[in-house]
Amino acid sequence: MKRTIITSIILAAAVLTGCNRNELRPDGSEAQGELSLQIVPEGDFTPMSGTKATDDVQVDVNEFSLSINSAEGGTVMSWSKFSEVPAVIGLDPGTYTVIAKSPGNKSVDWLQPKYEGSQEVTVTPGDVENITINCSLTNMKVTIQTTEKFRNEMEDYTVTVSSDKGGFLTFTKAIIEEGRSGYFDPSLLTIDLNATRKQQEGVEIADPNVIQTMTTKTYAAKDHHIITLDASETGYANLSGGISVDYTVNNREEDLLVDGLEEAPVQDKPALSSSTIADGAVDVPVDTKTVGLTFTTNVKIAVEHGITLGEEPCEATVSGNVVTVTLPALAEGTQYTLNVPAGAVICDAGADESGEELAADAQTITFTTASAEQEPDPEEPEEPEAPAITITATAGIDEPVTYSKSALPDEFDLTVTAPSGIEKYVVNVKSAGLRELLDMMQMSYSVDLANMNAAEEGFWGNLFGITSADVKDKPEVVFHIAAFLQAMPEETNELEVVITDKEGNTETKTLTIIMTA
Repeated sequence: MKRTIITSIILAAAVLTGCNRNELRPDGSEAQGELSLQIVPEGDFTPMSGTKATDDVQVDVNEFSLSINSAEGGTVMSWSKFSEVPAVIGLDPGTYTVIAKSPGNKSVDWLQPKYEGSQEVTVTPGDVENITINCSLTNMKVTIQTTEKFRNEMEDYTVTVSSDKGGFLTFTKAIIEEGRSGYFDPSLLTIDLNATRKQQEGVEIADPNVIQTMTTKTYAAKDHHIITLDASETGYANLSGGISVDYTVNNREEDLLVDGLEEAPVQDKPALSSSTIADGAVDVPVDTKTVGLTFTTNVKIAVEHGITLGEEPCEATVSGNVVTVTLPALAEGTQYTLNVPAGAVICDAGADESGEELAADAQTITFTTASAEQEPDPEEPEEPEAPAITITATAGIDEPVTYSKSALPDEFDLTVTAPSGIEKYVVNVKSAGLRELLDMMQMSYSVDLANMNAAEEGFWGNLFGITSADVKDKPEVVFHIAAFLQAMPEETNELEVVITDKEGNTETKTLTIIMTA
């Protein structure tokens, strides 16, 4: 979840004067002039609404150092504390520069806002010059805060903020919860997050450690960087989710999103998502040799699987999440039932927590082969053929198309028409790079967009901006997938699209996009 925290610097002048001091008078010399001083610190890192900052540092001008320099640059007088400066100072006529600084000279430190200011003054014989030195903030402030989701997801965490000019501060969980801030001389900052995820009930976490790094892109004195750590809920897969760090500096908004760190939910038993012969299909060609069964996860076949077509046993092979069943010879105009017993197809990812293998439920697919063709009766009008299914794209359907990452099209559409309505809209990911992306997101290589479960809608639905209701029974579906091209790796990317309409007709096309740098 992305959270944008806007930071602003509100300058508020607070006039503070020193303690009562004795006057430093000239020793009877009428050639000298006199100087009276006060210091005003200007600016404050005002906490943003909703933060828990408890470290608002109140500066005391009596602790500021003061020096008076001549026009030639030499120091005429200096004091380590303004409280030690006389109320009136006698000086020879001339032009001077008066410099005031707050205490502390560390480039990185806790609780150390730094102020500095200077004022030029001309001293004339017999006159008293009253000047005010306005001291402005010269460093930056960094505050780390977390969202409730982040705290619910993380057991422990630290954030190390480093300056590119040297020095760093480590914000522990306790420091962040306390609301303490750190101060840095203006520089680019590197933020390193180290966190440990909590063990969630029903969620298998292979590696609970989270390590993320980001670097700010701008800096200036008076900037207040408020860095918010956020996390998506474990088990919810979303390409745009993960640990996020958003920040805004001096009203110049920049959103930085660290790639997601979604964890894999506990493996569920495989379920049939599609088949090349639909249940209830008619006019199946009599020369059909195989049936392809696509499951929701990679599977394997039991040694004695018992898959039959009617009473006849069938051979079966597996590749990834697709089981291919070899059929015996089919007769014309005959109804058949393919039987896949419970336990014939087993999850290839291992057993569940009890050690039992995760097996698919029993499946049956009934279909009827086409009858022998008969000569049409010339006295009977021919019935019009059912409108054909079409699968088209902006490019890449009939022949591969090549795109460069640096010059992707602004628009790219994948369009499917099925006049009788779409029953199944299966997308099979064929290329290795895209499969690696799906492995990372713990998703199957195949999905039926018209019949998605909750997890599939959480991933594919968010990716394409759809739900199954947007696809099921629709005569036409257009996906705007220009943004998806950016996620394709630099290789030949293949997506097989298999459409089944409400009448059992199917059409298959492969979208091939060659991506270069």
